Order: sequence, then C-alpha cells, then structure tokens
Amino acid sequence: MKHIKTVEELAAFLEVDFSLYEADREIEHAGIHLDRTVTQVAQAIRHGDPCAAIIGYKLIMADPHLPFGKLMKSDLARAFKLQVELLTEQEKLTLAGKTAELLSLEYCPREVEDYCKLVKKMGAQVEDIVISHSHPVNDKARSLVAYLRMPQRKEA
Repeated sequence: MKHIKTVEELAAFLEVDFSLYEADREIEHAGIHLDRTVTQVAQAIRHGDPCAAIIGYKLIMADPHLPFGKLMKSDLARAFKLQVELLTEQEKLTLAGKTAELLSLEYCPREVEDYCKLVKKMGAQVEDIVISHSHPVNDKARSLVAYLRMPQRKEA
C-alpha cells in the first residue's frame, strides 16, 4: 500500500488535478490539508460533479495509505451513495471487486462498512458480485457480507 502524506503526492500518484478542490493553502499541517481537499472532492460529488467523481473513484480504487484515510474514503463512499449515477456500470463492477477484495482481508478496513452501503445502493447485481467473490475470515467481514445478503427495505 502506497503511503501518501500530501495533496501533491496524491495528485501525482492518482494522476489527477486537485486544483478545483484544493483546500486553503495556508493550512500548515499536510495531513489536514489533504483531508480538507478530499472533503472538498466528496462535497463536489454530492453536488453531482463528474470530475470529482473521477478523482473519488480513482482514490477508492488505488486505496493508498493516507493520514485520516478511513475518514476520507468513507466520506467518498457516502458521497457516491447519494450520487450513484455518477459511476459507470463498469466502475460499479470494479468497485464491487474492490469491496470483495477488502472483505477477504485478514483485517477488514473500517471504510468497507461504507463501501458495503454503497454497494447496497448499486443494486442486486453488484451485491451478488461482492457476496460471491468475498471470502470473509473475520467477524466484521462476515457481518458485512450478511448485511449485503439482506433484502432491501422498501421506503414508506
């Protein structure tokens, strides 16, 4: 897993431009600056920004080690949950594979809870891919796979 400490490192790693989303440059702590920049990306996804969606998708898929990474990755997943239509069908399938991969790790990362909620929003086909490709080895991962197996509740 690639360790990233700054916005500049993340931009180079993902080969993206953060200039539209970059937080105030006067923030002295690189980790806080990175967190606020990714928060801006998530906010833009919530508002339907397709460029931010590309960045968010790339970040989730690359899965670098970031300061406050769980919070950033979870925030992106929650943003996509509100704007799932920003993801192409291929991106949804690839995200399903990534989620299944993370559910199969010895230690299930905390952001996977939000990835599973996003998968649930994407529909039965994507859920089935995650369920069939996951090999959970810990209680948390098993409970998340069980959550994906539960039928969707109808909104009242």
